Amino acid sequence: MAKTEEQQAEGASSKSALIFEMDNVALGARRIRYEVLAGILKEQGIGLTPILFSRYCLHPCPSVYMPAFLAAMKYTAATPEQVVERLINETTSRLMQKTTVISDGLIKWMDAALARGAALACASMLPLASAEGVAAHLGFDRWGVKVFSGSPADKGFPHAENWLRMAKAIGRNPKRCLAIVSSMSTTKTALAAMMHVAVVTDEFTEFQDFCGANLVCADLKEVKADEFFEEISF
Repeated sequence: MAKTEEQQAEGASSKSALIFEMDNVALGARRIRYEVLAGILKEQGIGLTPILFSRYCLHPCPSVYMPAFLAAMKYTAATPEQVVERLINETTSRLMQKTTVISDGLIKWMDAALARGAALACASMLPLASAEGVAAHLGFDRWGVKVFSGSPADKGFPHAENWLRMAKAIGRNPKRCLAIVSSMSTTKTALAAMMHVAVVTDEFTEFQDFCGANLVCADLKEVKADEFFEEISF
Protein backbone atom coordinates (compact mmCIF):
# COMPACT_ATOMS: atom_id res chain seq x y z
CA MET A 1 0.00 0.00 0.00
CA ALA A 2 1.33 3.46 -0.89
CA LYS A 3 2.12 5.94 1.87
CA THR A 4 -0.79 8.21 0.95
CA GLU A 5 -3.23 5.30 1.07
CA GLU A 6 -1.86 4.31 4.50
CA GLN A 7 -2.43 7.85 5.76
CA GLN A 8 -5.98 7.86 4.40
CA ALA A 9 -6.80 4.50 5.97
CA GLU A 10 -5.50 5.69 9.35
CA GLY A 11 -7.34 9.02 9.24
CA ALA A 12 -10.69 10.09 10.70
CA SER A 13 -12.74 8.13 8.19
CA SER A 14 -11.13 4.84 9.21
CA LYS A 15 -13.52 5.05 12.17
CA SER A 16 -16.49 6.21 10.09
CA ALA A 17 -19.13 4.52 7.94
CA LEU A 18 -21.30 5.44 4.98
CA ILE A 19 -24.70 3.71 5.14
CA PHE A 20 -27.15 4.33 2.31
CA GLU A 21 -30.64 3.26 1.25
CA MET A 22 -29.97 0.73 -1.49
CA ASP A 23 -33.47 0.73 -2.99
CA ASN A 24 -34.19 4.42 -3.37
CA VAL A 25 -30.86 6.27 -3.14
CA ALA A 26 -28.77 3.83 -5.18
CA LEU A 27 -31.33 2.38 -7.59
CA GLY A 28 -34.36 4.70 -7.83
CA ALA A 29 -36.74 1.95 -6.70
CA ARG A 30 -39.47 4.33 -5.55
CA ARG A 31 -40.35 5.08 -9.18
CA ILE A 32 -40.41 1.32 -9.87
CA ARG A 33 -42.75 0.71 -6.92
CA TYR A 34 -45.04 3.44 -8.21
CA GLU A 35 -45.19 1.82 -11.65
CA VAL A 36 -45.77 -1.67 -10.21
CA LEU A 37 -48.57 -0.45 -7.93
CA ALA A 38 -50.14 1.49 -10.79
CA GLY A 39 -50.20 -1.71 -12.82
CA ILE A 40 -51.74 -3.72 -9.99
CA LEU A 41 -54.51 -1.16 -9.45
CA LYS A 42 -55.14 -0.82 -13.17
CA GLU A 43 -56.18 -4.49 -13.28
CA GLN A 44 -59.21 -3.46 -11.23
CA GLY A 45 -59.79 -0.31 -13.28
CA ILE A 46 -58.30 2.01 -10.64
CA GLY A 47 -55.95 4.82 -11.60
CA LEU A 48 -52.94 5.81 -9.49
CA THR A 49 -51.42 9.29 -9.70
CA PRO A 50 -48.07 10.49 -8.32
CA ILE A 51 -50.01 12.66 -5.84
CA LEU A 52 -51.92 9.69 -4.42
CA PHE A 53 -48.74 7.62 -4.27
CA SER A 54 -46.98 10.45 -2.41
CA ARG A 55 -49.88 10.76 0.00
CA TYR A 56 -49.93 7.11 1.06
CA CYS A 57 -46.81 5.25 -0.08
CA LEU A 58 -43.66 7.08 1.02
CA HIS A 59 -42.79 4.96 4.03
CA PRO A 60 -39.89 2.72 2.96
CA CYS A 61 -41.69 -0.40 4.21
CA PRO A 62 -44.76 -1.25 2.01
CA SER A 63 -46.45 -3.33 4.71
CA VAL A 64 -46.78 -0.17 6.83
CA TYR A 65 -48.88 1.77 4.33
CA MET A 66 -50.53 -0.94 2.23
CA PRO A 67 -53.76 -1.56 4.26
CA ALA A 68 -54.72 2.13 4.42
CA PHE A 69 -53.61 2.71 0.83
CA LEU A 70 -55.70 -0.10 -0.64
CA ALA A 71 -58.71 0.92 1.45
CA ALA A 72 -58.44 4.52 0.20
CA MET A 73 -58.13 3.31 -3.39
CA LYS A 74 -61.11 0.94 -2.92
CA TYR A 75 -58.99 -1.97 -4.16
CA THR A 76 -60.43 -5.36 -3.19
CA ALA A 77 -58.94 -7.88 -5.64
CA ALA A 78 -56.26 -9.07 -3.19
CA THR A 79 -55.28 -8.68 0.47
CA PRO A 80 -52.67 -6.11 1.54
CA GLU A 81 -50.26 -8.98 2.30
CA GLN A 82 -50.70 -10.39 -1.22
CA VAL A 83 -50.16 -6.99 -2.81
CA VAL A 84 -47.02 -6.40 -0.71
CA GLU A 85 -45.62 -9.77 -1.77
CA ARG A 86 -46.33 -9.04 -5.42
CA LEU A 87 -44.88 -5.54 -5.13
CA ILE A 88 -41.66 -6.88 -3.60
CA ASN A 89 -41.32 -9.69 -6.15
CA GLU A 90 -41.92 -7.46 -9.18
CA THR A 91 -39.66 -4.72 -7.83
CA THR A 92 -36.87 -7.24 -7.21
CA SER A 93 -37.31 -8.65 -10.72
CA ARG A 94 -36.97 -5.21 -12.29
CA LEU A 95 -33.94 -4.33 -10.16
CA MET A 96 -32.25 -7.49 -11.45
CA GLN A 97 -32.57 -6.37 -15.07
CA LYS A 98 -29.49 -5.40 -17.08
CA THR A 99 -30.80 -1.85 -17.45
CA THR A 100 -30.62 -1.19 -13.69
CA VAL A 101 -27.60 0.91 -12.76
CA ILE A 102 -26.22 2.45 -9.57
CA SER A 103 -26.61 6.21 -9.24
CA ASP A 104 -23.52 7.97 -10.61
CA GLY A 105 -23.56 10.40 -7.70
CA LEU A 106 -23.59 7.60 -5.13
CA ILE A 107 -20.70 5.87 -6.90
CA LYS A 108 -18.60 9.03 -6.52
CA TRP A 109 -19.46 9.21 -2.82
CA MET A 110 -18.71 5.53 -2.24
CA ASP A 111 -15.37 5.87 -4.01
CA ALA A 112 -14.51 8.93 -1.90
CA ALA A 113 -15.56 7.23 1.35
CA LEU A 114 -13.62 4.07 0.52
CA ALA A 115 -10.51 6.09 -0.33
CA ARG A 116 -10.70 7.67 3.11
CA GLY A 117 -10.88 4.27 4.83
CA ALA A 118 -14.57 4.33 5.78
CA ALA A 119 -16.75 1.22 6.02
CA LEU A 120 -19.70 0.98 3.62
CA ALA A 121 -23.12 -0.57 4.16
CA CYS A 122 -26.64 -0.29 2.79
CA ALA A 123 -30.18 -0.82 4.05
CA SER A 124 -32.84 -2.38 1.85
CA MET A 125 -36.57 -2.80 2.26
CA LEU A 126 -36.41 -6.03 0.27
CA PRO A 127 -36.10 -9.38 2.07
CA LEU A 128 -32.43 -10.04 2.85
CA ALA A 129 -31.97 -12.78 0.24
CA SER A 130 -33.46 -10.54 -2.48
CA ALA A 131 -31.44 -7.52 -1.33
CA GLU A 132 -28.20 -9.51 -1.35
CA GLY A 133 -29.06 -10.87 -4.81
CA VAL A 134 -29.61 -7.37 -6.19
CA ALA A 135 -26.42 -6.10 -4.52
CA ALA A 136 -24.40 -8.97 -5.99
CA HIS A 137 -25.96 -8.45 -9.42
CA LEU A 138 -24.96 -4.77 -9.40
CA GLY A 139 -21.46 -5.34 -8.04
CA PHE A 140 -21.67 -3.67 -4.64
CA ASP A 141 -18.93 -6.04 -3.47
CA ARG A 142 -16.53 -3.77 -5.37
CA TRP A 143 -16.85 -1.37 -2.43
CA GLY A 144 -17.21 -4.07 0.24
CA VAL A 145 -20.79 -2.95 0.97
CA LYS A 146 -22.50 -4.94 3.74
CA VAL A 147 -26.23 -5.42 3.09
CA PHE A 148 -28.85 -5.08 5.84
CA SER A 149 -32.59 -5.71 5.69
CA GLY A 150 -35.48 -5.81 8.14
CA SER A 151 -37.01 -9.08 9.26
CA PRO A 152 -40.56 -9.94 8.10
CA ALA A 153 -41.83 -9.01 11.57
CA ASP A 154 -40.03 -5.65 11.57
CA LYS A 155 -42.67 -3.68 9.68
CA GLY A 156 -41.27 -0.24 10.43
CA PHE A 157 -37.73 -0.90 9.16
CA PRO A 158 -35.56 1.05 9.51
CA HIS A 159 -36.26 2.20 13.09
CA ALA A 160 -33.59 4.07 15.05
CA GLU A 161 -32.59 0.79 16.66
CA ASN A 162 -32.07 -0.73 13.21
CA TRP A 163 -29.58 2.01 12.33
CA LEU A 164 -27.85 1.43 15.67
CA ARG A 165 -27.61 -2.31 14.99
CA MET A 166 -26.16 -1.65 11.55
CA ALA A 167 -23.48 0.58 13.06
CA LYS A 168 -22.66 -2.04 15.69
CA ALA A 169 -22.48 -4.81 13.08
CA ILE A 170 -19.81 -2.94 11.11
CA GLY A 171 -17.97 -1.86 14.24
CA ARG A 172 -18.66 1.87 14.07
CA ASN A 173 -19.97 4.43 16.55
CA PRO A 174 -23.34 5.77 15.25
CA LYS A 175 -22.05 9.34 15.71
CA ARG A 176 -19.35 8.57 13.14
CA CYS A 177 -21.83 7.25 10.59
CA LEU A 178 -23.33 9.12 7.65
CA ALA A 179 -26.75 7.84 6.54
CA ILE A 180 -27.77 8.71 2.98
CA VAL A 181 -31.57 8.49 2.81
CA SER A 182 -34.45 9.60 0.59
CA SER A 183 -37.52 10.27 2.75
CA MET A 184 -38.66 12.11 5.84
CA SER A 185 -39.27 8.89 7.80
CA THR A 186 -35.76 7.52 7.25
CA THR A 187 -34.28 10.95 7.97
CA LYS A 188 -36.00 11.04 11.36
CA THR A 189 -34.97 7.53 12.36
CA ALA A 190 -31.34 8.02 11.31
CA LEU A 191 -31.21 11.32 13.22
CA ALA A 192 -32.72 9.56 16.25
CA ALA A 193 -29.81 7.10 16.03
CA MET A 194 -27.44 10.14 16.32
CA MET A 195 -26.09 9.77 12.78
CA HIS A 196 -25.17 12.46 10.28
CA VAL A 197 -27.78 12.50 7.51
CA ALA A 198 -27.66 13.41 3.83
CA VAL A 199 -30.96 13.33 1.93
CA VAL A 200 -31.33 12.65 -1.79
CA THR A 201 -34.85 13.64 -2.79
CA ASP A 202 -36.87 12.31 -5.72
CA GLU A 203 -40.04 13.37 -7.50
CA PHE A 204 -42.17 11.92 -4.71
CA THR A 205 -40.27 13.21 -1.65
CA GLU A 206 -38.90 16.60 -2.69
CA PHE A 207 -41.69 18.41 -0.83
CA GLN A 208 -41.09 16.69 2.53
CA ASP A 209 -39.62 18.29 5.65
CA PHE A 210 -36.01 17.23 6.23
CA CYS A 211 -35.32 19.39 9.26
CA GLY A 212 -32.14 18.32 11.03
CA ALA A 213 -30.42 16.78 8.00
CA ASN A 214 -26.85 17.90 7.26
CA LEU A 215 -27.55 18.01 3.53
CA VAL A 216 -30.56 17.91 1.19
CA CYS A 217 -30.02 17.61 -2.56
CA ALA A 218 -31.63 16.14 -5.67
CA ASP A 219 -28.43 14.44 -6.86
CA LEU A 220 -25.22 13.61 -5.00
CA LYS A 221 -23.30 14.73 -8.10
CA GLU A 222 -24.23 18.29 -7.08
CA VAL A 223 -22.04 18.05 -3.95
CA LYS A 224 -18.32 17.31 -3.68
CA ALA A 225 -18.07 14.35 -1.34
CA ASP A 226 -14.66 15.20 0.16
CA GLU A 227 -15.68 18.77 0.97
CA PHE A 228 -18.84 17.53 2.69
CA PHE A 229 -16.91 14.83 4.56
CA GLU A 230 -14.58 17.51 5.90
CA GLU A 231 -17.52 19.63 7.08
CA ILE A 232 -18.92 16.82 9.22
CA SER A 233 -15.49 15.44 10.26
CA PHE A 234 -16.28 12.16 8.54
